[in-house]
Amino acid sequence: MSVNTYEFIVGGILPYLAVLTFVVGMAYRFKVWFKTPQPARMTLFPAPQGSTAKAVLAEALFFPSLFKGDKLLWCASWVFHATLVLVFVGHVRVFTGLADSIMLAVGMTKATIDKVSVTSGVAAGVILLASAILLLARRLAFTRVREISGVGDFVALLLLLGILVTGDLLRFGPHFDLAQTREWAWSLLSFSPVVPHNPTFLVHALLALLLVAYIPFSKVLHFGGIFFSQSALRR
Repeated sequence: MSVNTYEFIVGGILPYLAVLTFVVGMAYRFKVWFKTPQPARMTLFPAPQGSTAKAVLAEALFFPSLFKGDKLLWCASWVFHATLVLVFVGHVRVFTGLADSIMLAVGMTKATIDKVSVTSGVAAGVILLASAILLLARRLAFTRVREISGVGDFVALLLLLGILVTGDLLRFGPHFDLAQTREWAWSLLSFSPVVPHNPTFLVHALLALLLVAYIPFSKVLHFGGIFFSQSALRR
């Protein structure tokens, strides 16, 4: 089947543009972080006096400051981020097969791996979508939160919601051969894209690539900033 213009743009051009934008944007952000005088650094997540690298790592992994300030938000946010890591690992499996090789090496069978993948994938898709909806509802429902929310905050959340919805449709909807995703990913490396024709996949990929390109310029990058805020964390 031939690839139409839309498919070629989404699957054959946008991946390179998104990655290039992400790399250049991240390089710029790191340059700014490194050049910012240490005493001027600020953070939304201040830690107790005398914080060390261990405390900064704990802040990045478990959000203790957020837990002290808003336990409901902490619960939704921590579950969301932890599940996002699980989904990232799942996508690494889809694109590379590396996770399968590791699990086979430790004695798991292919049938067990597939069963774990299906179970964890379904659970992660539902949990992530529910968490994202809760975070969006919080921004809309609470006046204090709505007042400090900019357009960029809603853009990131809406992109994420679109990615999650289309991702769940790929899993729960009509069968989509994941081998096509791996073929597409590897074909990009050889600069000869083989683009899947599935319309839901193309929308999913489009939204995901737009989010990747948007990350360096948005608050989605708050996680990285924690590691450059140690002086403020120790205040």
